[in-house]
Amino acid sequence: MYKHGKSRLLGLILCLGLMGSVCAPVAALAQTQNKTRPRQATVHTPQTPQTPPASSSPAAAEAVITLNEQFLNALLDAMFTRLGAPSFPLAQASDERPGVSPPALARSVAPTNQCASVVVLEREMNGVKTAVRFEQGRIVAPLAFTGSYSVLLLGCMRFQGWADTVINLDFDRERQVLSARVDVQDIHLSGIPSLANGVIINLVQNSLDTRINPVEILQAAQLTTRLPITAAGGALRLRAREVRPEILPGSLRLHISYEFVSDK
Repeated sequence: MYKHGKSRLLGLILCLGLMGSVCAPVAALAQTQNKTRPRQATVHTPQTPQTPPASSSPAAAEAVITLNEQFLNALLDAMFTRLGAPSFPLAQASDERPGVSPPALARSVAPTNQCASVVVLEREMNGVKTAVRFEQGRIVAPLAFTGSYSVLLLGCMRFQGWADTVINLDFDRERQVLSARVDVQDIHLSGIPSLANGVIINLVQNSLDTRINPVEILQAAQLTTRLPITAAGGALRLRAREVRPEILPGSLRLHISYEFVSDK
């Protein structure tokens, strides 16, 4: 839509990268608008040209990318079926507190081929499915998993369960990267003795925190674009100034504010 006869529509093709593995073309619309000072009433003769008003602010542009739950969960389906389930080694208890010896229960024995200390993300476990959900104002993502851990006195423990997580978005303007951080809120375990429940929960939570984060959602190549201006003998580059997420039930809108940078 044009405003004050000064707006232009600019079509952009952005490539969305999720978890560094999949890109999908998304059409975005950028709107530019120039604002000018109002003309002052002046008296002049035909020999005196009128000076045009100076621009009060540089042109502004915004692109909006909309994602829905169906798209992201279809992407998760493709990841599990085509790439396999992601797995992460469990951190040793002594690694979390250098110089402090863990209690006997938490001391792991040398892992074997039959009992590797690892947590594996699963598509579904105990009726809970790994998925992304957009609620009003926040992104939640239950993570189903299985795993095993070799523990002194108890031997090989195999466990399963799910983690309640919240995803927070962060934009690094200098690096031109939009990242997500998975914040583990709670962990539900089954299949292990109650005596070892706290130890395994800490190990799983630490592993998820350190092995998954951060997740790069949009990288510089997807956030910027170069527009050649042949008649002017140069080009303009769109550089993201801010990425503002708008989280709605069932969808996520990313409002990307751009600045125009000369690129000759």
